[in-house]
Amino acid sequence: MVIIAITINMARINPTALNNLSMVKFKLQSLSAVILGLLCLAVLILAVPRFVASLYALYPESVLSQMPAHLPTDTYLNSIKALDDALTWDDNPEYWQAKGLCFLALLNFSNTSVVQRRLWLIDAKLAISKGLSGSPVDAFAWFRLAVVNKMLNVDAISEDLRLSLYAGRVEPELLMHRLELAYFSSLVLGSDESGLWLKQVNLAWQLTPTKLVAFVIENPYAQEWVESAFVYDVEQLKHFNQAYDNATKKSITTRTH
Repeated sequence: MVIIAITINMARINPTALNNLSMVKFKLQSLSAVILGLLCLAVLILAVPRFVASLYALYPESVLSQMPAHLPTDTYLNSIKALDDALTWDDNPEYWQAKGLCFLALLNFSNTSVVQRRLWLIDAKLAISKGLSGSPVDAFAWFRLAVVNKMLNVDAISEDLRLSLYAGRVEPELLMHRLELAYFSSLVLGSDESGLWLKQVNLAWQLTPTKLVAFVIENPYAQEWVESAFVYDVEQLKHFNQAYDNATKKSITTRTH
């Protein structure tokens, strides 16, 4: 009887309690829906500019994918315009680097005046620097900046090359280009980072030995510097000298015939 009475009393109270629970549940669901809606709106706000920017960037991406093909001047100028439009929507470091590449591509046209070439170099430097400010770990971008500064006769090549080295020490496509620029700019010999550069010579010997030997043949004064990289490895020095002698003999034979 007691159990029956309790059950009857609960039945009398439950409708109100259930109603309150339903209201709480409804409010929680409404709050969740509002929060979810705000999150979706935030994602949409962030996604739309990037999406629009990516549409503008499609054309220059297609153009740059065809390099080093010699495309018309207008192709690169239109690419720069498209990248400017993309950057108004999304300040993406990759777009800045692409813009810098387009300006550098314009330098390949021989009918360009000296003044215009310098203006394009300055524009390329600004674009590359802007891209690096947003994404500094880019060995290729730092190298391109070093090349631009060398062409502009700016005394920042040493720092650019150093940062390129720190951003990516093992870059097979960049290795010999970086070594050559460092050597010709007299930035390696006697520098505080000479040990790091000599390690790059060792790396070049491991990854691109033919290119390293060809570089020394074309630049005989670099032989002593390259050989100093093998000072603690007599066997590798022997292999390098043998490869150098063979390549030199082959080069002489080719010229005489």
